Amino acid sequence: MYKRHSRHHHSTQNANNSDAKKQEASLLVEREAQIIALQKEVNQLTNQLSSVDGSSGAPYYKVLGSQPAGSGGNSSKLRKRGKKISAFNNIVQERESSISSLADDTGTGKPKPKLGKRLMLQSERARMGRNASITTASVLNALPQDDDSDFLYRHAATHGWSTRVRTEMRQLTTRIMDMFRDPTSSRQISYLNSVGFATDLMRLFTRIMPILEEEPRCAFVSSPAYVFGDIHGNLEDLHFFSDNLWRLGIGLTAGNFVFLGDYVDRGRSCLEVVSYLLTLKLLFPHKICLLRGNHETRDVNGWEEHYGERSYLKQCRERFGDDTGYRVWELSNQVFDRLPLSAVIDQDIFCVHGGIPRPISTSVGDKPKSRIQDILAVPRIAGINPPYEHESE
Repeated sequence: MYKRHSRHHHSTQNANNSDAKKQEASLLVEREAQIIALQKEVNQLTNQLSSVDGSSGAPYYKVLGSQPAGSGGNSSKLRKRGKKISAFNNIVQERESSISSLADDTGTGKPKPKLGKRLMLQSERARMGRNASITTASVLNALPQDDDSDFLYRHAATHGWSTRVRTEMRQLTTRIMDMFRDPTSSRQISYLNSVGFATDLMRLFTRIMPILEEEPRCAFVSSPAYVFGDIHGNLEDLHFFSDNLWRLGIGLTAGNFVFLGDYVDRGRSCLEVVSYLLTLKLLFPHKICLLRGNHETRDVNGWEEHYGERSYLKQCRERFGDDTGYRVWELSNQVFDRLPLSAVIDQDIFCVHGGIPRPISTSVGDKPKSRIQDILAVPRIAGINPPYEHESE
């Protein structure tokens, strides 16, 4: 009896030890999962704190001609405050992570702690900042120039530009893009009020007209696409879009950009807006779609009596004088005469400045005629109110 009782006692003790080891192993696995969850939560909180630290701080102002309330008698005129938005990128890396587990020692049946490693995917969120665009641009500029990817080269080959003209247009687009980046510097203010800016505008208008004539009156665009409403000479809006939508530049931003017209009148920077948008169109013709609005007509943007100092014609004359200002205004309207009237995204989304076309029942042969066909039938050069005298040329 004594021996049988002793054997039973030892078997019960071994079973209890085995259960305890299993519970310990289970507890270790559970604690490991808790540690991983806490590490993930700490990373999320760290990202949130870095985001708050990056977007907070002293407010900054843009010098654009108006002074904020309560700023005192500062000599520099300031405009309303803005908020910087920082871009982030996610970096996924494969790393080794140390783990501990319980394994049976060889043949003894006793669990033994064992250290090991396993591969894990770890994601890190890092701030990109302005340096990303500067570094990327520097690398791209250092690469050998590929003529097939240079639209100025393509324009030169298609429209017979000489090497001198192509060089002049590259310098012109560089000046206008520099102006857009910092329009309030003393250097750019001098440029914007100079005869040189008027000359650049007229050269830009002359070179871009044949390019616009090649486009249909209804442009067909594929997604992804950004669609923008009225700009009305508001350069601050364009800066906001540039800082947040194509921060790395139009060429490095996926998608197309559709502007629905009304680029001039009402705002104070009509010439700057027109020059920047047309420069984008010249440099990225397949990514930029500029539609025509009702303000891209002579009877509207030349209505000085109604819009006063905010009239596009008035701004041209005040900036460059009556003679040169009128020439700039007329040439820009000849560009507007060649803008598309509508766009269709993915054969599904109809974009137009204003008004939805009514369905009609007319047909051509056996097929019904659509408003899209009506728009495509509009002449490539259309003056509209009053008619442009050279439309038929």
